[in-house]
Amino acid sequence: MIRESIKKELEKHKNKPDIIKIWYIKEYLQTIVLKQMYELRETKDLIFYGGTSLRFLFWLNRLSEDLDFIGQNFDGFEIVAKHLQSFFVSDGVDIQVKMQKFRIMLNFKDFLSDFGINFWASKDLYLKIEISEHFAFCKNYQIKLYPIFKYNQSLVIKSLDKSSLFSTKLNAVLYRNWTKQIWEEKISVKWRDIYDLFWYLSNSFQPNIDCIDGVVSMDDLKQKLKTIIEKIDFKEVILDIENFLEDDTLLEFMKNNGKEYILEQIDML
Repeated sequence: MIRESIKKELEKHKNKPDIIKIWYIKEYLQTIVLKQMYELRETKDLIFYGGTSLRFLFWLNRLSEDLDFIGQNFDGFEIVAKHLQSFFVSDGVDIQVKMQKFRIMLNFKDFLSDFGINFWASKDLYLKIEISEHFAFCKNYQIKLYPIFKYNQSLVIKSLDKSSLFSTKLNAVLYRNWTKQIWEEKISVKWRDIYDLFWYLSNSFQPNIDCIDGVVSMDDLKQKLKTIIEKIDFKEVILDIENFLEDDTLLEFMKNNGKEYILEQIDML
């Protein structure tokens, strides 16, 4: 039973705050969903990417919300939705599944009640699966298979090579349609993307330039990234990500030194 397995897992984190316990519950469910999707004929060739992929594949030290995939010409949304609903219902889980354009929303009804968690007024837990077709701009990438052993589940995940994964995050930093007012100017940025950029640069990833939309050279990329980073108040970054980090060791560094550090690392690309 999924609930009983989660309760055993939470015993390892019983002294953690409720928000961290929620993320571990969500991550357990993400693992189950990934296993189901990669065992389903219609979804076994989807390419897993985004922040959650970094946590599963390379131990990114922030918890992540959504399951993002690349699936050109994918038309199996209804099959996936029905399969996941059937799977969880068969395990006694009350789940509501909704389909939207390019995404599937999973609502685990009253799911947190069994775990004594009172962080939110609602006891529902949500997962979002998003499958994007927008990938034609990316060239010279490799598809890799990654064996994963997590929460007593074994699965093989299909994703990109490290350089191309980095480039998908750079695309998000450069072009994500999410605006924030910074004094008199609006910039398109999501603070979690900035933290992930910090993580990539700290781990010496090198980008695949051919997988970055609208970038013609490394110098062009560096200049565009610097223009964005220079405008950012890193206190805002901290406020966005602090509830996604189990270990807050780096928060003070990011608040005081994050901008300078990232700019230095960009120069070293």
